[in-house]
Amino acid sequence: MDNKQHNTSMISLLQYLFSILVILVHSGRLFSQDVIHFTFKSFLGRMAVPYFLICTAFFLRGRIQQGLCNHSYFRKLIKKYSMWTIIYLPYGYFFFESLNIAKIYLLPGFIVAFLYLGMSHTLWYIPAVILGWFIIQGLLKYVGTRGTFITVVVLYCIGAVETYSVFVQSTKFYPLMSTYMSIFQTTRNGLFYTPVYLLAGYLLYDYFNTDLFTKSRGLKYILFLLLLALENVLIYFNQGLDKNFFLLAPLCAVFLFNWSIRTSLFKGYRLSPLKQLSVYYFFLHPLFVGIVSYCLKSTSLVAHHQGKVIFVVTLALTHACALLIIKVVNKIPYQKIIPLSLSK
Repeated sequence: MDNKQHNTSMISLLQYLFSILVILVHSGRLFSQDVIHFTFKSFLGRMAVPYFLICTAFFLRGRIQQGLCNHSYFRKLIKKYSMWTIIYLPYGYFFFESLNIAKIYLLPGFIVAFLYLGMSHTLWYIPAVILGWFIIQGLLKYVGTRGTFITVVVLYCIGAVETYSVFVQSTKFYPLMSTYMSIFQTTRNGLFYTPVYLLAGYLLYDYFNTDLFTKSRGLKYILFLLLLALENVLIYFNQGLDKNFFLLAPLCAVFLFNWSIRTSLFKGYRLSPLKQLSVYYFFLHPLFVGIVSYCLKSTSLVAHHQGKVIFVVTLALTHACALLIIKVVNKIPYQKIIPLSLSK
């Protein structure tokens, strides 16, 4: 595969726009109208992480095909995750304090947060990527591509019960699901959520030059986007425990990535700095969301006005902090000292 043909500029632009949408999702309610609120928070905002995951898997698969070892990539990833975890330790501590749990549970809580939930709204992403990647690698080794595909689709459908919980309330499966959710909080993790997206990116690389991905690229994306919109309408009127899983999201995301990496739009522009900014946006913003939300707690602003303030101020502070970190890190002779950058 000729990597020079890849439109990394469009990928960087979409990563940047999606990182802003992630901030919007975590800023609370921004719109008084329920339909608009749902559209931005559950429809558009929920496409960010799937796009990041497919992008990650696509380029990791490329590294394998080029004979590069991904173990070094994951070692660096764990180091960077550890650094971000240390940064968010105070944030995690105040969160556990707000739960009024006994001090004896703090250490187990931190361990669970590190291995599963993350110390912030977005740090769950890294352990979920690592676990999801090793799951699909193990499955590919022992059951082949077809078996892996079937397995991850089944896992994703099981996880989607949190979104479709309204439809299974009268079944025997619902009490089991409720028990799981009370313990693990969500099925958006490295077992149920990330494997299907990582496999999608992996297979996109392998079948990149087939008719499925070379012909009518934009049309296929628009088709699955419209179908996903219809699924969102269904969920809007039947909202479950959460809205992380949409059954058509993997197809929509993979065809969006396929279109973005091939399109000629913005190909002549150097937009790689946007990718770097998107990484810092993604991992820094929960800190500022928490601070701004705390400052506004005693105000009389209605929810959607408060959400707008949180979003705008958080975006501004996150952007300023990201620029400062980039400037400082770039001046360090040996940048391994502060491993804060993290490719998605």
